[in-house]
Amino acid sequence: MDKKLFLGLVIVILLIRPLSAQFNYSDVQFWIGSGTDSTLLVIDFNDGTSDSSYVWGYAYSGAQTGEDLLNTVAAADENLQVAIAGGFLNDIIYGEHAGLAGQPDYWSTWSGADTSSLVMNAGIATPLVDGEWFALSYTDFNPAAVPGQPIAAFDPNSFNFTMVDQWIGSGSDSLALFIDFQSSTDSGRFVFGYLFNDSVQASQVLSDLDQAIAGLSVNAAGFLNDITYNSWSGIGGSPDYWSTWSATNVGNWYMNAGISTYVKAGELFGCSYTDFAPALRPRVPNNDMPVSSPEQNLVQLKLYPNPAVNQVQIKAEGNNELLVFNSKGQKVYQATVNGQHTLNVEDWKRGFYIINIDGVSKRLILN
Repeated sequence: MDKKLFLGLVIVILLIRPLSAQFNYSDVQFWIGSGTDSTLLVIDFNDGTSDSSYVWGYAYSGAQTGEDLLNTVAAADENLQVAIAGGFLNDIIYGEHAGLAGQPDYWSTWSGADTSSLVMNAGIATPLVDGEWFALSYTDFNPAAVPGQPIAAFDPNSFNFTMVDQWIGSGSDSLALFIDFQSSTDSGRFVFGYLFNDSVQASQVLSDLDQAIAGLSVNAAGFLNDITYNSWSGIGGSPDYWSTWSATNVGNWYMNAGISTYVKAGELFGCSYTDFAPALRPRVPNNDMPVSSPEQNLVQLKLYPNPAVNQVQIKAEGNNELLVFNSKGQKVYQATVNGQHTLNVEDWKRGFYIINIDGVSKRLILN
């Protein structure tokens, strides 16, 4: 599909789609704290983006204020930075969003049970109310803008590279590629590991995955049109389209320029099938869901035992080059193997390694 046509369709979708349903407590993805009481923190940057407003859940007991809420949530979420001086809220930065005091606007504070009932309160010294929202809006006060409908903030620690079991490619650097078909259930979410050197274009990653992963098909001739994986299908325009995202952790996704984007070591690239009302970010697969493909069309690589303590048996058909990388992507071992190889790891640092043979990789855990 022509890119200009696609962007035009997205604009039409945004104009004709109704607003999403009222946000409620069951929609919160990131809860912080503990206690018998709970309040939702809503922060709306009002910056004209489709993802300007976010929500966190805060659990607590006893008397708490908006300032307590902000400080606790910022301490728990590495993507959120809050600057408070003399009891006054100056700045908030969250991922790609920023609201700095006087540049050009200021933060207003609100309380209420939901978006429709929010009223401006006395500031961050306002006591929290169990079951209500404490909301912030970056505004010029002409008039003060009421915080809008939020989307759920994601816990940045809900994913790490050790969760990926199957890898493809070779090199000293690694990335994770997410594919989310945005099923209404908790299924249809996958993540694959990819090894490379320096940087790699997302289109190349998708092409290599298409070739290596059984059951995966990607149609991306200059633009990401279709992805199918086993029984899952996301066809451009039937009914939705693929959005693409970048992040350094799953809490700071932002929409990028598409599959021409270059990805660097340790970064995430996401593909999300969405109606753009709003554009939905890739989600982390649940713990009981596969986070990668169990089959590949390349060399069949087997490791055992895994986790390991002293030795690892590596089996692969034919005569192959074996490479081992640590969790930082540094090569720590290299050998030529023929069928089977014993790797002595007794003196190795405990943790996470990648075993790679001719472009096929698997995760090894040392206990």
